[in-house]
Amino acid sequence: MPTSQRTHHVALVRDDSVRVTGNGALPSFVQDREDDDAPDPTAYATTVVGHGVHLAPVVTLPQEDADRPPDRLHVLALRGGAPSGTDWRRVDDLDEQWRAPVRAALEQYTGSAPPRRPDWFRPGWHDRVEAWVDDRLSAIGSRRTGPLRTHRVWSISAVFEVPTDRGTLWFKACCDHFIAEAAIVRRLTQRIGHLVPLLVAGDDRAGWLLMEPLQGASDRDRADGAADAAAPRWARAQVAALDWLDELRSAGCPERGLEATLAAWRVVLATSPELAQLTESERWELTTAGAAAEALVREFWACGLPDTLSHGDLHPGNVAYDGREVRIFDWTDGCVTHPLLDGSHLARVLDWYGTGEGEAERVMQAHARPWRDAFPDADVDRGLELAPLADLVFQTVTFAQIAAAAEDGSGDFDGVVAMLTRKVVEWVAVEDG
Repeated sequence: MPTSQRTHHVALVRDDSVRVTGNGALPSFVQDREDDDAPDPTAYATTVVGHGVHLAPVVTLPQEDADRPPDRLHVLALRGGAPSGTDWRRVDDLDEQWRAPVRAALEQYTGSAPPRRPDWFRPGWHDRVEAWVDDRLSAIGSRRTGPLRTHRVWSISAVFEVPTDRGTLWFKACCDHFIAEAAIVRRLTQRIGHLVPLLVAGDDRAGWLLMEPLQGASDRDRADGAADAAAPRWARAQVAALDWLDELRSAGCPERGLEATLAAWRVVLATSPELAQLTESERWELTTAGAAAEALVREFWACGLPDTLSHGDLHPGNVAYDGREVRIFDWTDGCVTHPLLDGSHLARVLDWYGTGEGEAERVMQAHARPWRDAFPDADVDRGLELAPLADLVFQTVTFAQIAAAAEDGSGDFDGVVAMLTRKVVEWVAVEDG
């Protein structure tokens, strides 16, 4: 049986040397991928070898055992003083399995980086962020009490904990594809501040956010009923946002309405390399299912509801709920589009989680209720029937665009477009049946 255990190796680099264990190997740790409470491996990697930051994306190593997930390699740049009592070895003296990827990461870090590599894998970036944070904290009479601590770094964003004399804050930076998130969040705090993270500071141009911590944001402390609490509150906020959509557009919030969605989906079907993963039979079915899906998506958009502010990836993991307050976070996919996509996505993800019977339907109806009240002539029932398909098409576009914007070989979203395309074909087949 395949195992959920994955081994991570950590190369902490100082100049042209790497920290090693007593037997000359790289330090390592084992991740249980089914442990939802465990820290992200990029965070844990920075704690096992001394204070360092990732100087390159995590490397997936060759793996011959099909029952084991491939090992991962983290290459970190030392920040601050070197830990005492440790052994160091020249990079060129490492075993070949480590030497080549560590050397490649170093050369890309100090020289020419691959296209679309995010700034947080570049020299001096963390220093600039800490200087910016210090400046913003000083303006409110606060100060940082230690270096940034990695929460997660990957191809689309970097999130760090910031220790201060008033508690821990959170810093987030986005890749160029999601650079508008900071400007969007700033507009949202002005209009619906009770439903979004508490913003300490932001830099629209850099795409940086400094935020207060959120209670109930993780699976460990999120109160029961988060989706039930969020669905109607978010729908009411979407209705209200119809009056200030131009503010969002001026902040760079993408327009992802009917024609934009279908045009982008046709590009995916014509150009995505992942469609090669489909079987010959699936590709043949897609030729007819694609046209049928487009017609149904047009029918969905014709149900009588206007496009409005959308989170774009609304699921329980992006909802902070302490039993009283709801705050929706992670606005990288924020856009202007059909409102029922958010409610449908929230419900569909609940189905994936295997929650209580009827919960997904209850949540979807709760999200739809404010829209029924605001637009009594709209065919909301038909909209709800078609929303799951429309959301599959919408998310296929989302992930194809993210994959195209990410660095080649990042592997963070491999297979997602193919998986969603298969689901579109399956959904249309059931509808036709």
